[in-house]
Amino acid sequence: MIFELIIGSGLVANIFFAERFRSKARSIRKQLSPGSERHKLKRSGRTRAITAAAFTLIFGALWSASALASDDDLIKEIAVLKSKLAELDQLKERVAELEKQVSENSARIVNQQCSVDEVKKSLKGSGPAEGIIRYSPGEGVEIMPCGFKINADATSVIQGTPNANNSGENNASRADASWTSDIFISKAFDSWALALIHLEPGQGAGLEDQMSLYSNVNRDAGDTSSHVLITELWYEQYLADAQITLTAGKLDPANYLDQNEYAFNETTQFLGRVFRNSPAIEWPGDNTLGGVITVAPEMFPYLAVNAAYHNADASWKEVFDKPFISSELNILPAKALGYDENMWGGNYRVYWWYNGLDHQKLVPADESPSETTKSTNMGYGLSFDQKVTDIFGVFARAGYERPEVLIVSTNPSAAPIEGTWSGGIQVSGKCWKRDRDILAFAVGQLFPSERYKDAGNGGAAEGHFETYYNCKITDNLAISPDFQWIVNPRGISEPYQGSNSPIFVYGVRAQLDF
Repeated sequence: MIFELIIGSGLVANIFFAERFRSKARSIRKQLSPGSERHKLKRSGRTRAITAAAFTLIFGALWSASALASDDDLIKEIAVLKSKLAELDQLKERVAELEKQVSENSARIVNQQCSVDEVKKSLKGSGPAEGIIRYSPGEGVEIMPCGFKINADATSVIQGTPNANNSGENNASRADASWTSDIFISKAFDSWALALIHLEPGQGAGLEDQMSLYSNVNRDAGDTSSHVLITELWYEQYLADAQITLTAGKLDPANYLDQNEYAFNETTQFLGRVFRNSPAIEWPGDNTLGGVITVAPEMFPYLAVNAAYHNADASWKEVFDKPFISSELNILPAKALGYDENMWGGNYRVYWWYNGLDHQKLVPADESPSETTKSTNMGYGLSFDQKVTDIFGVFARAGYERPEVLIVSTNPSAAPIEGTWSGGIQVSGKCWKRDRDILAFAVGQLFPSERYKDAGNGGAAEGHFETYYNCKITDNLAISPDFQWIVNPRGISEPYQGSNSPIFVYGVRAQLDF
């Protein structure tokens, strides 16, 4: 096609030049007459026109012939040019790709620098809501991108009494101390799972080994000789948008049974065991292997129910032979009635439990001990807590267990009683312009069974009263004076049964959050 255009161009040029000379010749012819000098010029002009036309025809023919002769060479050159153009296109694509990589690397370097700056900023003590490392007093340290959190606290308790009933007449006045630390390391897997390790070293038993009571006076005491024990180690899986929770591992059964908003944390609330959990529950001897399923349906946001299975003797042997089983239903009335939870929030828990360890039946003191060891223990109870405005809160507990069996659990929170009740009130420091302070009072009783009394034990109700004032000194430190009064210790109400004097316990607790 290109060569046809070249030949056509040559012919057009020939015709153009020939026509041009013809036009010039006609103009000269009109100006000159025959025989004059101009006539001579006319003849010479015509000659020149004819000569130019002939030359043009000859040149065009030669050009066309040359174009035809070099057709193969031009095809080759065009093929080479096409190849070069293809190579240029590839080079353009490669350059664009390299530019994109350079841009991405630059952005990555900038992001890395920003992350480094954020870490430096966090470590230098920037605000708790800034950076990728967050710290809040009492809430611990949280590394945001990986959901990793560390929380630690330490609790020290000093308690004294003028009349310890288990230390002998010459040493009735006592003052003992204890300390514990709780270290929680947790890892959140987005919003669908959580893993936790709870480390709990401690030292000192406080006054507890100097007391003979159904329910002792320092729930926080746990002497590990300063050794670091792993008290909890579990994994929790959330299903159906967290409507179902599955938890398994080394568990604390009390975290899933008989909780209470105002009487459950011995490091900041009541120290006496009777106000931490119901003594009418025969708990496993220690935190143990277990599994829990919790259901909190979105359709009924005011209801939650759980079922738990634990190894009752905490031996990690024959884990399915001797179970501790429990189930609890929690009703949230504020959600059910549409009330403001900040003003009227509450929990109304009812529960049932079963301890599958072998128990002996109680017999009167003048009879031989029962040889039957196949009896089991079970019980039920309730735990209520209710806000009354944003300043006051009240709570109540009650529990029952089988009265005809001996307690075999080694857990010091389990008592050989038939039933118990307790209740109290918590007041916020807002009343006296100390918003973070708390003042609380509680009273309760523990009732041994008639069979336990007939077996030669104290049969009176052991009564407890406790009050504390939690004073927030700084964001990290709280000091709590604590006072307890116990009547009929170990159910003894008559002098001939032993020491029946009321026991007064005074103390102070320091809670430090890291």
